[in-house]
Amino acid sequence: MNIDIALQIVYLAVSLVKTQTSGSLHAAEDVGTTLSEIVRVAARAYQDHTGEAVDPSLIHSEEPL
Repeated sequence: MNIDIALQIVYLAVSLVKTQTSGSLHAAEDVGTTLSEIVRVAARAYQDHTGEAVDPSLIHSEEPL
């Protein structure tokens, strides 16, 4: 992963934190949009690194503690 993509992911994560702490009426929509963008950028980084698309079967939700 190159530094530009890593910084883009960090910027999106900071944006996510700002959305959560702003008390915005559209916070849920903004969170969904930001998370989708993080996934898109991360998938592009993976594909740039490996030359292959991300296998969706490898993505799982977290197990509750």
